[in-house]
Amino acid sequence: MKSALLILFLILALPATGQQSLPALEDGTVIATKDEFRHDGPLRIVGRVKLKGISLDLRGPVSVAAGAELELEDANIRVSDPPASANGTSGLRCEGPAKIKIHRSTMTAVGSAHPIWLLQGDVTVDDFQTTNSEFHLDHVQAELENFAIFELEISHSSHVVGRHLRLVFLSTHTGESDKIDFADIPADRPFSQTLRMGSLATADLTDTVAQLFLLYVHGQSDVSLSRIGRAQLAIAPTCRGKLKLPHGRVGSANRPVVVPEPGASDCPFRLRLQEVNADTWDVYAGGEANLTFTDSLIDELTADGHAKLTVRNSEIYADWLSLGGDAQLLVDRSTVGAHRLAAQRPDLATSQVRLNGHSQATFDRVQFDCGVMAADDSTTVIRNPVTSPKYIRRSGHATVKTEPLLPVEDLGKEM
Repeated sequence: MKSALLILFLILALPATGQQSLPALEDGTVIATKDEFRHDGPLRIVGRVKLKGISLDLRGPVSVAAGAELELEDANIRVSDPPASANGTSGLRCEGPAKIKIHRSTMTAVGSAHPIWLLQGDVTVDDFQTTNSEFHLDHVQAELENFAIFELEISHSSHVVGRHLRLVFLSTHTGESDKIDFADIPADRPFSQTLRMGSLATADLTDTVAQLFLLYVHGQSDVSLSRIGRAQLAIAPTCRGKLKLPHGRVGSANRPVVVPEPGASDCPFRLRLQEVNADTWDVYAGGEANLTFTDSLIDELTADGHAKLTVRNSEIYADWLSLGGDAQLLVDRSTVGAHRLAAQRPDLATSQVRLNGHSQATFDRVQFDCGVMAADDSTTVIRNPVTSPKYIRRSGHATVKTEPLLPVEDLGKEM
């Protein structure tokens, strides 16, 4: 059998020689050693692969072939990204349904790295401790125990049995037309509950602690939330009109807060908030969206396509503020960035404005608490800032105009 010829078994007694290059992870590969390995660039896992006892310095994306079986046991992974990389650059993606088993292992993000694992198939975890990392489950059958992670997303017909989970975010995506209720999810204290999640997913959770419940609302879904200890709410609008995204403890059983307000827009989605601590909102705008946000607290804001967004008298944490395509953004009399909060809030791991494509952004009388990176053929205008950006960096054919004049670092054609 071909796999028998590919077995690589490194005996525990072999002396360590510093970091070694990771061999190809093909069908039948077993690495069982306490040695240190390093891998730069893309890594593909095919067939049955087991890594036991190793320390791996990983510096690139990982893909798991459909039908593969990956087992990690007593493994310690350190994930690094090249400078200025997007979130998830050195993440893991299943190309189709696969089997992943993890026992007594760790994954540490170094510097600005933020590993994102996009999983399909069967996942078993027994003691996996991670920092600044995410699991996103798509048609996954999972048993998770003694698991610590930044974000655990349970969506798309996934079914999870979880015990002793420690999460910053417990999240889910709705389908395009879900009608669903979420209730009695506390913040920062253990709870046990069977939840109907979005997009036909379920979660049977025991002794789970989540700092925030994160809900992504799509299409014309109609969602009610009641007695949620701390929520971040994400919308993906392609509509037109005016939105106010409330924050703090809002709504009651007798008078729920409805977003969007009736008659203020043609947005088809609905959220009803009853005794919900609305922490922040995420906005992922696209298509022909044309929206004005006022008096809102926004964590992540992205715009693509021909979206046109105006933000006034608001705060944008800019954990991820990104423009692409021909998107346009005007921010007026607001705060952009949240570096000041990073030490107290692990959910604010990054804070930066990024412009790509032919996008255009104008910041007028803004207090910045982050940096700005402009690339491709984008245009950035900064007028009369209350507080200047921590840095302004330009690459490609990007144009940056500031009034008054501010220093701009030119990174050349590549960023």
